[in-house]
Amino acid sequence: MKNNQNAYTLDLVMLPNDKLEEYNKFLEQYGNVPDKYILREMYRVKGTVSQEVLSQHIKNLDALSTMEGFVTDDHKQRIEMVKNILTAETRISRPSQQAEVETQFWGGSSLLLWFLTLAAIWRRPFFF
Repeated sequence: MKNNQNAYTLDLVMLPNDKLEEYNKFLEQYGNVPDKYILREMYRVKGTVSQEVLSQHIKNLDALSTMEGFVTDDHKQRIEMVKNILTAETRISRPSQQAEVETQFWGGSSLLLWFLTLAAIWRRPFFF
């Protein structure tokens, strides 16, 4: 999949069909922002999901990194960078009145975090 500026490529194997509309909305909001913004947003959003959801994202990244012919060495480096962000200590404290931490993989903040993760790995062009 590509946005109008051909900034993203995405193999549909990474995203269920029922989430494509949400992904298109994501592209509208994040398609033209700098890479540094994507990475900062990942760091912010990861603080809103449960540890179990973070673990699932990391397991999925580990599985993606083993796909021969699909994932290049460059992708593997980006996957490691994203995993470092997901496992880094979050310094943002949650306010006591914040809503419940997201615990489902395919919804809310968790889905946004997965979209950000895919953008950080497969976005074109990719700049640090």
